[in-house]
Amino acid sequence: MLSHHVTHKGEKRHPLWLEITRIVLSIVILWKGLEFVANIHKFTDLMMNSSIPVAIMISVLVHLIIVAHILGAIALFTGTYVRLACVLQMPVIIMALVFKNLADSILNPYAAVWVSVAILFALVLVLLRDKHDAMDKERDKH
Repeated sequence: MLSHHVTHKGEKRHPLWLEITRIVLSIVILWKGLEFVANIHKFTDLMMNSSIPVAIMISVLVHLIIVAHILGAIALFTGTYVRLACVLQMPVIIMALVFKNLADSILNPYAAVWVSVAILFALVLVLLRDKHDAMDKERDKH
């Protein structure tokens, strides 16, 4: 009985290409998060020239982005909460694409549009495939 369960569970693993994509994506997101931390002085300069409410908003946003990237990268790397990690990364990447004019100076980790587009595409791919596999597992239970 136990060996049947282990064999059955092993057959339902994600394809190797998806696992590799997920792991590479996690490394890139961690790298981008660390680049974001390295460029935090640019946000400090921006906050110094802003009103207090705007400065607080920028500070909160920057810290949320850093936490989302680091925790999201860990979740993607380990394969836990993959869908949640993908969903939390998407607004950050979309914001980088929408505010492209800031990317050249402030959002330096996203200066190359193609990097943001590639990350967004990979996030959508991993999210959809993980959701599809979860639905297959649920269907197999019944």
